Amino acid sequence: FSIDNMLAVCRTGIPLVLPPNARANRIRGQGFFWYDTNQAFRQCGYRSDAYNQYNTDPTRGCGDEADIGCKDDSFVFGFRAHSDQHNPEVMQASKGIVFDNCGRRFSLHDYRRSATFSTVSGRLQNWLDVDGSVTGFQEPSLIGSGLADAGLWWAVDDDAVYDPHGPLYFFRQNTGPERGLGHIKLSFDRTLQSQVPDTLCDNGRGNPCPIVGWIRHLGPRFANDTGLPVTPNADVAGPVGGFGWYLELEGGAPRVLRIQRVEVMHDTPLLLSLAYPLGTNVTLRASATSCRDTSEYSCTEEFRRVDTVTEVRTSLGNVYHHDTTTTGVLTVRVIATPRNFVGRPDWFLPTMDDEGKYGVGYAIPRFERRGIVLPKVNKGPYLDLRADCPESSTNSAYCAGTIPAPTPTDNVDKNICPSGYPHQTAYDKCCSTGTTTTTTSCYYANGATQL
Repeated sequence: FSIDNMLAVCRTGIPLVLPPNARANRIRGQGFFWYDTNQAFRQCGYRSDAYNQYNTDPTRGCGDEADIGCKDDSFVFGFRAHSDQHNPEVMQASKGIVFDNCGRRFSLHDYRRSATFSTVSGRLQNWLDVDGSVTGFQEPSLIGSGLADAGLWWAVDDDAVYDPHGPLYFFRQNTGPERGLGHIKLSFDRTLQSQVPDTLCDNGRGNPCPIVGWIRHLGPRFANDTGLPVTPNADVAGPVGGFGWYLELEGGAPRVLRIQRVEVMHDTPLLLSLAYPLGTNVTLRASATSCRDTSEYSCTEEFRRVDTVTEVRTSLGNVYHHDTTTTGVLTVRVIATPRNFVGRPDWFLPTMDDEGKYGVGYAIPRFERRGIVLPKVNKGPYLDLRADCPESSTNSAYCAGTIPAPTPTDNVDKNICPSGYPHQTAYDKCCSTGTTTTTTSCYYANGATQL
């Protein structure tokens, strides 16, 4: 849903008429928990020295006064951050936002009183700021969770701005040629993941949500970062258009990895890499649902192996690269596919303008309002990666054997930055020097050397 042309006035400075013994500073003075365009917020958010990064006006927001104040956890924008079950995917965007003399602007709101670790929803929070009116950049911007448990997942470059209110990270979209947001859902261990949400990863009820793996950005800048925790409820949302995401599961290499609920634009590539024991053969197959092969439409696609990761990145999304002799690393480009067909009849990379089957609707559903466009999940289609490997003796969901240990010369991050560009300065950029000067030259993940 969307909200358009809204003005939220949280306090006016006029004393509230309250029942006896009631106090205004026990009432929240906040905007809302999420969504959409052309909104203005006036005198919202708690006023304190801890939240004076944007505005130091002594009348900003609302304070502790009994008659005109507000509760000390008030904010303008709130994100639901209590759940390991229900997660934001890619679904939040805005433009034309105005903060008029506000206090605290953001909060990753987790109502769990005894929480010792963040949640999946808290770590995945993201926001497309179409015009930069939220970040203050005044240009297209991306916003992600600033929780420490997410590692460097959202701290994508040297210019990323940390916001202590949320906490959040802000970074510009146009400082990389193909930056965007993406989401996937991973299935790899049926026995484990079938316990969600009854006994694992629930909606804030207190069941455990253990870490079973990690996913991070590729490249030397991120090599020592554990990255984003992967749990049995294996939603992953994050910045795309970089050198790729690298997945490591604690159980080992998955014998079957299913990728579904994909949300990503066609022009912001999402590359996913993971390693297998040397010599492992794999097959990859994409499938549609509610589909029958005809002369016009096809329902499945067998991926073919190519020689380089560059070929994967520039492909239509139906090829993979697999180094079976040194690193064991496999890389595939994950794309959003239509629900009820994958080809017309040949495989294609759908854009947001491609028609659906027989001209009905769009191939990729979208949310679109007043210049904001977000891809929506196509429920049903999936990509299966199957490894021809013996079962692990401890868990049949994973391969037996060991994944090659990284060495200084053979590792997943070694060749991300090409010769002449040894310093990775962003998840999608390597440069000739570690600090930007007039003589610095840079190489981007899509192969370009200039924007």
